[in-house]
Amino acid sequence: MNNTKQTSKLAKLTINLYMIMGVIALVDKGRATDVIYPDLGKAFNAVPHDILVSKLETHGFDGWTTRWIRNWLDGRTQRAAVNGLIKMDSGTECTLSKFANDTKLWGTADMLEGRDAIQRDLDRLERWAHANLMKFNKDKCKVLHMGWGNPKHKYSLGGEWIESSPMEKGLGVLADEKLT
Repeated sequence: MNNTKQTSKLAKLTINLYMIMGVIALVDKGRATDVIYPDLGKAFNAVPHDILVSKLETHGFDGWTTRWIRNWLDGRTQRAAVNGLIKMDSGTECTLSKFANDTKLWGTADMLEGRDAIQRDLDRLERWAHANLMKFNKDKCKVLHMGWGNPKHKYSLGGEWIESSPMEKGLGVLADEKLT
């Protein structure tokens, strides 16, 4: 196996462990936790090139480099994004993990304040997607309710309810509501 595939597998494992350990820590403390799996439809093909180049300029890329990138992208379909350049987590209250096109948002759900924070973050993500001319594939967005006494709150994204699921797969790892 080449180094790129090994690095990618290690990154996926690390991100999954981060999310799973964070959720387990909350559940072990007796906290009901909701994990939202938002799905950006065709995320890598959807970012307009002018927005991408603008983000590069904002992050300090010089004029020559951004002109070269703009010329290279002219007439091409975008297939990848540089991690962190398209920042979607600015101002989030809950935990947001991102890797390539896999995103998870989670927080405590046993109290109204926690559920409201999750909903505010979902609204923030929807505004971010709209501002960046992207859309969530709302049929694929799911919520996984974990922990004892979870009220199984209903969340919305862009005015549509997110369907609850007893099990979800993220980065190749299945997670279920019982953490088994």
